[in-house]
Amino acid sequence: MLDKFTEIISHLIGIFHTTIEAERLRDAYEDFKYQQRHSEVNDIEITPTHFELRYTLRDFDPELKYTPLANETPFKVWLASTDPIHLREPYAPGQMTAFPDLYIEQGYSSFFPAARPSLVLEPPGSVVTVSVQSAWMEDNDLLRMNSVYAEFNDPSVYIAALASLQEAAQILGVLTVQSTLDFNSSGGASFITLHDLMVQTDDTSRLGEQVVVLHGAEAYGMFVGGAPVETLPLLDDLMPELLQTEDDTADEDDDRSSSVRTSDLDLAPDVKTQAPDDHERIEDKDPFDGLNPPSGEAELFGLESGHQVVTGGNKMVNDVVMNVSWLDAPVISVMGDVVDLNLISQVNVLAEHATFSGVLQGSLSTTFNVAMMSSTSQFAGAETTDASPEQPVEDNEDIYMGLPKNWAVTRIEGDVLTVNWVQQYSFMTDDDRADVQIAGTNSYISLGENLMINLASLAEIGYGYDLIMIGGDLITINQISQMNVMLDFDSITATGAGPLGVTVSDNLLFNGASISTVGINSYGAMSENFAAASKAFADGAQSIDRDVAHDDVFTGDELLTVLYIAGDFKTINWVEQTNIMGDSDQVHLALDAFTAKSGMPAKLYTGSNAEINTASINVYGADSEVRVQGDVYSDALLYQADLIDTTSDPTGVFMPALANEAVLFLADGMITNPSHSSDDPGIVPTSPESIASPDLMQTMLA
Repeated sequence: MLDKFTEIISHLIGIFHTTIEAERLRDAYEDFKYQQRHSEVNDIEITPTHFELRYTLRDFDPELKYTPLANETPFKVWLASTDPIHLREPYAPGQMTAFPDLYIEQGYSSFFPAARPSLVLEPPGSVVTVSVQSAWMEDNDLLRMNSVYAEFNDPSVYIAALASLQEAAQILGVLTVQSTLDFNSSGGASFITLHDLMVQTDDTSRLGEQVVVLHGAEAYGMFVGGAPVETLPLLDDLMPELLQTEDDTADEDDDRSSSVRTSDLDLAPDVKTQAPDDHERIEDKDPFDGLNPPSGEAELFGLESGHQVVTGGNKMVNDVVMNVSWLDAPVISVMGDVVDLNLISQVNVLAEHATFSGVLQGSLSTTFNVAMMSSTSQFAGAETTDASPEQPVEDNEDIYMGLPKNWAVTRIEGDVLTVNWVQQYSFMTDDDRADVQIAGTNSYISLGENLMINLASLAEIGYGYDLIMIGGDLITINQISQMNVMLDFDSITATGAGPLGVTVSDNLLFNGASISTVGINSYGAMSENFAAASKAFADGAQSIDRDVAHDDVFTGDELLTVLYIAGDFKTINWVEQTNIMGDSDQVHLALDAFTAKSGMPAKLYTGSNAEINTASINVYGADSEVRVQGDVYSDALLYQADLIDTTSDPTGVFMPALANEAVLFLADGMITNPSHSSDDPGIVPTSPESIASPDLMQTMLA
């Protein structure tokens, strides 16, 4: 006999084993149960069913009785105590005063003059979103697998080179002039400055970059590298080999798993209870399949045959989607200026240099600047029908056929803002040093394959009016600024011999931007009736008169909704995206122990990095007739630049070409500033140069 404690432990171990066996047999239970039930199921005999209906259904009868009045009146009359409409003034000018206890809806009769109630609307609000997303990563690995260490350069050398490359990139682009977007002050001076900057932008090369600049109507369409295209490329087809292989494998796994789940989820409840057809089942399936452990270590860890060393394979993604439909009207009057700008600025800067045992390797990296800019009518694709002929209007009658019979007015003191400001900044260094010894049958060494993502998605749906009257300026800005900077300087050495495949470069720098606007604005001179109404609003008026409400542009409207904005109406969608990556790897491969009899391939990936910026601004509105008292500043600009260097030494990347520009750009103010020292840090994760204020909310709330 065992002692008490040993007896308890033995029982627990026995229960543990039986539980494991039960779990293993559970997958096989369904198959065994099906075979048992399948042999016992007989054909179902169908017998007719008779129903006896005791009740008869009749149509719905609410039992309501209504007797119309003997004499119908051409207008509606109701008591003031039960009036559902909020009236600020009891009567419109010229209405009857014989019945002070009654409100009369506008109409016409031979003995009662028309009366119009004063309707009041709730004013719209402003919407402001500020999103600042930044990601920082330093993954400078050091791996030593040999007893005799290989000599490597310190990563600080490549970080300093990345600093000079970032400075060169900041010279490029459109927004290289530091300014301030002051949303709190009235007027559009800073936005007119942006317009002037867009007009002055040309395709002049400053550092040897390839530049494409398109202005105005030429900027609308689909472009890849400045060339117009019919279709845009798919990002999945452009990914580097290492990253694309992983994505394809994942897609195949997703397809297999989704097909299994779909076959289960698509069954209706009543179908699930039925036995499946014989041809849909695998009769020879082993119930214990999948319970046995993998046969080898390679299968256990999911390794492919051979050896792989990965020091690259990094991916950086900035993604922004804006869907905005906040405030618009078919008719807009502006007493100030109009600024309407669409801007896309895309820059790729790549410095790449790879040597294998002292031999310079060719570059297979690619850069893409993909842009789309469109402006379509709200009626695009809709079927149009001929309007009915206008009926004549007699001047001596107070009847306006087809014109508004009433109008509701609301006013806002100050500005109305629709601002979406998104800034995404990513910084990564993956300067790896690896002294690798390859032996054994299968191995996988990864010092890279980092993933960094910034995501932002906005959707704003607001208000629509028939008429918007603006006492100040109308400002609409859609801007996307994208920049990718990559330094990839790889140095590879090897001792011994063996079947070795080396993949250097194969990097991707991708900028994709889209500005889509639904609703086309047509600009014209201010008319006298709208100018007089705006002046009356500025003097304190609360409503409009018939000179405005019965303008021909409102033909067909029964009730006119009007919004008056005393200040400016600003719609600004602003996106800034920046990727900075340094992937300068130093790899030494010891292949002495890698004998020919092993026969296993060896692969080395030092590149295959991807920097991706994607942004989409979609603005939905109405086709508007804009009457302007001041000036109109309207323009569109597409700027795309690529700066690629595959031969320069990493210790002096772009420094000769940067010297002259530094006098005008980088060293501005440094010569006369005695506090400036040459001991400043080599690189810091700063935001890209732009005209956007770095403290937007403080400016607005000040």
